[in-house]
Amino acid sequence: MKRLENEAARLRHRVGVSRWLNAVRRKPRKYNPYRYQEQRRVGDKLLITAPKMISIYDFSEDKRRCPYTQTLKFLKQIEKHFGAGNCLVDFSKTSNVSAAAMVLVYAAIENASVNRSGSAEIIWSEKHHHVNRSIKSTNLHKVITGEPIEYDLKNNKTLPIISSYGSEHMEEIIDFIQKRIYKSMTPEEEWVYADAISETINNVGLHAYPGSKKQDKKWWLMCTVIGNQLYLAIYDNGIGIPKTVVDRPWFLASLKSTHPKDHQLLLEKFPDLEKSGFSIYIPTIIPDERLINLSMQGDITGTKKEKHGQGSKSIMALVSDTPEGKLWVFSNNGLYTFWQIDQTPGEKKLHRKFPGTLVQWNIKIS
Repeated sequence: MKRLENEAARLRHRVGVSRWLNAVRRKPRKYNPYRYQEQRRVGDKLLITAPKMISIYDFSEDKRRCPYTQTLKFLKQIEKHFGAGNCLVDFSKTSNVSAAAMVLVYAAIENASVNRSGSAEIIWSEKHHHVNRSIKSTNLHKVITGEPIEYDLKNNKTLPIISSYGSEHMEEIIDFIQKRIYKSMTPEEEWVYADAISETINNVGLHAYPGSKKQDKKWWLMCTVIGNQLYLAIYDNGIGIPKTVVDRPWFLASLKSTHPKDHQLLLEKFPDLEKSGFSIYIPTIIPDERLINLSMQGDITGTKKEKHGQGSKSIMALVSDTPEGKLWVFSNNGLYTFWQIDQTPGEKKLHRKFPGTLVQWNIKIS
C-alpha cells in the first residue's frame, strides 16, 4: 500500500512540475480571444476580412502589425475560404492599398474562383474612397462577384489588371502604354520598353510553370501612373525564380565569376555539383535573395547558351535612368531591389514565403 502511495505522490509531483513549466512558457504570450474561433460568418456567408493596410513593401519586426505579413495572411484566407461556399470579402476597415499588392489579391481570388461553389459579395471601404477607386479601376470587384470581364484596351482610358497567359494581350499592352501614357515614344524607347515587358512575360512561360499546359501558365499585369512616373508590375504564382535559375546552363559559371566564395562552398558541400540532378541542392546553401540577384545578372560569362533568361537588362536601364526609379523582385523567401547601375543591389530575406514571383518597377514618363 505504501508503495502505491509513493508512486501516486511521484505522479502528482510530475504533473505539478509539468503544469508549472507550461505556465512559465505561456506567461509572455498575449491572450488572443479569436485564436480558436471558427471562421466568422454573416448569415450563411463566410467573412474574409482584409487588413487595414494591403501592402507588400512595408516590413516590421512586430509580425502582428507588419503589413507584408498581414497581406500574405489575407491571401491565405482567400485561398482557403473563397472557393468553399458563399462568402463576403470585407474591405470596410482597409485604409491603404499598394497597387502591386492588389495584383496578388486579384490573382488569389481568380485562382480560388475556379470550380468554386456558392457566390461572393464585396463590402466596400467605409471612409477611404481611394481604396474603393483602386478596387474598381482594377476590376477586383468584378472578379469577386463573378462578373464577366472583357478587355478593350483600344478604348480604355486606364489599364485594369490584365489576367492572361503566353503572349496574349502583350502587344495590346505595349501599344496602350505607348499611345495612352507615353504618347510620343521614340522608336528606341518603344523597343527598350517592349523588350522589358516581353522578356518578363516570356520568362513566365519558359520557367515559372514547368510541366504545365500553356493555358495554366498565367500571369497578371498592373500598370498605373502616379505623378510623372509609370508603375508596372507583372506577377505569376509559379515555383519561383530560386528554383528555376539553378537549372540555367550559365548559372554555375556566372556564380563562380560573381560570387566565388559561394561557388567554392557549394563544391565543398557537393563535389559532384556539376553532374545532372545536383542543382536541387543549391538553394539549401545559397539564399533565395542571392539566387534572384544572380538571375537578374544573367549570363555574364559570354557563353550565350540560351536566348532567354539573360537578366532584365532593359528593365534595369529604364530604372537607372529615373532619379527615383526602383526595381523590386519578390520570389519565394527572397527580395531583390535595384536603383542605379553604380549602386549595389539590395538583398533581403523574407520572414514569410512569397507566393510566386512579382517583378515591379517605376520609371519616369517625361
